[in-house]
Amino acid sequence: MKKNYLLLLPFTITLLQAQNSQLYYSGKFLTTKDKAQNFLKIYNKNSGVYELTDEKGFAIIAAKAYDTLVWNQGKNTHVISTYELRELKEILENQTGSKSVENIYSKAYDSLVSKEIKDDFSIEKATTQLSKRSHSYFDDIRKLKQKNDTVYVLKRINKTALLFNGSFTTSLDIKSRNAVPETQNKYVQGRSENANLVWKGPETNEMFSFGPDISTLGFNGLPYEYDQNGKLTPWVNGLQRAQRYDNNLFKTTVGYNNQLNVNAFIKEGSSEKIRLSMNLGQQKNQMYFIDQFDVTNTLKTKLNADLGRYYINLAFNYEENKATNTNRIGLFNRAYQNSLLTPVSFSNEQNIFLNNGSQRSYSRYADNPSFLFEQDSKYRFRNRDRQFSLNVAKDWDNFKLNITQSYENSNSWNQDQYKPSTYGFISGISNERIQNNRSYHSNIQGSYSLGDYDFRNTFSLNFILNDKKSDIYNSLTHQKYLYQRTSQDHIFNYNMNIRDYDFEAGFNLGNSFYISNTSLKNNYWLPKANFYLKFNQIFNWYNYSFKLLGSYTQLSSEPEITRSYASYSTTLLKAENYNQYFPIQEVESFRGLSNVNTKEWKIGARLNLGYNISVDGEYFSKKNSDDIFPVFENNQLRLKNIADHTYSGYEFNFAYERLRLGYDMYTTHKVSFFKYKDIVDRVAPGYQDLAVSGFKDIYKTLSEGQVLGAVMGSYFERNASGQMIIDEFGFPKKADGMKIIADPTPDFVMKFNHSFTYKNLSLDINWEWKKGGQLWNGTQAVLDYYGRSYSSGEERNIKNYIFEGVHTNGTVNQIPVDFYDPNLNVLENRWSRYGYLGVAENYIQKADYVRINNISLSSDFPINRNKQTLRLTFYVNNILLWQANKGADPNQNFYDMNNGRGLDFFNLPSFKTFGCIVSLKF
Repeated sequence: MKKNYLLLLPFTITLLQAQNSQLYYSGKFLTTKDKAQNFLKIYNKNSGVYELTDEKGFAIIAAKAYDTLVWNQGKNTHVISTYELRELKEILENQTGSKSVENIYSKAYDSLVSKEIKDDFSIEKATTQLSKRSHSYFDDIRKLKQKNDTVYVLKRINKTALLFNGSFTTSLDIKSRNAVPETQNKYVQGRSENANLVWKGPETNEMFSFGPDISTLGFNGLPYEYDQNGKLTPWVNGLQRAQRYDNNLFKTTVGYNNQLNVNAFIKEGSSEKIRLSMNLGQQKNQMYFIDQFDVTNTLKTKLNADLGRYYINLAFNYEENKATNTNRIGLFNRAYQNSLLTPVSFSNEQNIFLNNGSQRSYSRYADNPSFLFEQDSKYRFRNRDRQFSLNVAKDWDNFKLNITQSYENSNSWNQDQYKPSTYGFISGISNERIQNNRSYHSNIQGSYSLGDYDFRNTFSLNFILNDKKSDIYNSLTHQKYLYQRTSQDHIFNYNMNIRDYDFEAGFNLGNSFYISNTSLKNNYWLPKANFYLKFNQIFNWYNYSFKLLGSYTQLSSEPEITRSYASYSTTLLKAENYNQYFPIQEVESFRGLSNVNTKEWKIGARLNLGYNISVDGEYFSKKNSDDIFPVFENNQLRLKNIADHTYSGYEFNFAYERLRLGYDMYTTHKVSFFKYKDIVDRVAPGYQDLAVSGFKDIYKTLSEGQVLGAVMGSYFERNASGQMIIDEFGFPKKADGMKIIADPTPDFVMKFNHSFTYKNLSLDINWEWKKGGQLWNGTQAVLDYYGRSYSSGEERNIKNYIFEGVHTNGTVNQIPVDFYDPNLNVLENRWSRYGYLGVAENYIQKADYVRINNISLSSDFPINRNKQTLRLTFYVNNILLWQANKGADPNQNFYDMNNGRGLDFFNLPSFKTFGCIVSLKF
């Protein structure tokens, strides 16, 4: 559609009285080559109105001071100042122009009275020319500079100014834990003896809570070092009633975060020449365990300089982190486990130590969580990270050169310790772990461009050098591990972009080399190809566009040498021997491995429907060959190329932006849908059903044809028809061996974002829904085994129950059973008869959840005519969580391992956070 504002002049003048209060912005919109951008859409983000430029690139758009204009699909922006706004009448009059009456000129008369004057110094006869890089406004010219014999450059006057700005942000957050397993608070520590339920005190080292009802007991009042109220006996008149103790380990805690950012910069005219930035920060992250926290101090400085088409960036970052404890040895999981298993008749808080100096716990086979957190020094973890980087860039019009150099040094120190009398380490154990990481990174990139905005070709070469060193020392074994890797990436790229009024296209082709001293074989063929096609203004509808894109990429990679695989030692232990977990064995070497080769391709599309609605989708497939996994061989932890697997799926996104609900009120809604699978295609001989995380008797496995990380565990025996086999005692029969019993992969994940804006007030809500997937709830299994679970407390008095199933001879089961028969040994009841973990299949639960991730309410308060701004934000995280399983948040990982999703063995609960952020910009 073609617009000509001159034709609107008569109509516009009739509306001037009604438009006195409306101001407009006008101007020409040019490309980087000073070419008029005709029929370009100019969009006012604040008011929502838009206009198209005419054939000369000129446009008039209604606006207010400080409104933001955007064009070229948001790539270019401009904030309108007060002096750029004018009334429509004034703009139109300036467009039409005016001319005064001139004197009548007669060439014949002039020839008679004048004489031709020869001017040898006229511009027309000059042998020199003006450079295209001269400034166009001659009233701002400062000096004339001779570039060579025939070219001069006009330099403008630049006003130099030293300016300062910055911001200060402070936040306060309050944390409390989310869902935890429900436990029974009715039955005390003990078991049956001679058909009677008997309380058995901590000195007996009893672990089970299959004792009598606490309401039938009382304190004898005699001195007893395990309880200040005395021992428990059957209650009679005159005795103090037994007390239910709350051994909750979690507290509501408060943390804070302060950040100060200061900038000083020198401007010449409108360009910034030098900028110095400094950021100071301090954060205290308080865990939901009392007296467990970490403190982080940061210093970041950056210097940017523009030295006449030379661009220099210098940066230095320093970070120091201190923590009372880390979870490297599973300390937090261990404390949490013991707090849940502590019988209701025992208080962990009364005292930490016995008279002999050993820990006071409800059994020698258990720990007091407060004792585990007892330490001589305030901090058991320290880390210092220093990073320095230099970036230099030079621009010669079509040729650009960029050089980046950086060096990083990181030192971490852990004091992993259990004191004497700890269960599993009766004499105590201590290890000082020191890790030093050093990294040098160099990146040199050169690119050359041909063509203009409409048709542009770019060739680039990129050389990347990474040199990394890492050493780890464990004082317990007096062993030091040394790792070093030098790798090179040589990357060639060709990029082509085509732009027309209603069509855009881009193509990228390239190849790279990967060379490494730790790789078994270097790779010199890593091609990639990308493309996109975009059709604008489809059906001649404004801002209706369709984009098709795709890519194919091959990559080679190696495992990060600074990563520790020590936690893999859990796979050497059975779950009941968790108390022996103390990882100190690191990977022997990162050498002699083949690269992990990845082939990935994607295809997707995006559809914009007007200015508000967009829909996009993508399908992807990523094939990983010779992927690397840790294994224990000959009592050594090694890395091996073991499996091929394919990660594939698709994603869809829908957005409705800036839907107007009323005056100054807008809303935005975004929805994403994500579905994926990671299937194992091949497993190397001898490694089928390898454990990738977990314990020896329950783990996530690597099995050909199955999803990566399927859960392997014990199961009930069934016949060919799927009927459960019942043993001679009337209980379901546990099968021999293990099999895959669960798939942690969800059916899909959907995420939602809702935003509401009214003037300076904004409300954001983010939530997600995960459907499908399974997890093994080992926490529930162990609580059942010891009689601490809520279900074991509610169901232990069930009698004459008949399990549905058949016997081995095919007859239907008719044997009635009592879930807990006091006449039998405690290990023969419904929950303890199958052992510490029970039957793993019985504890497979759904991992569905609905979670409100974040709700935030923000408001801006302008100060001093918008020169300073105060922003206030209130937020809550994880405020609502519905989950299908009975236990911790299904997103929590086994012993905090990255690949531990799907196993719940006393996984730490997630936490909800209430916070406030105050930010001042000055």
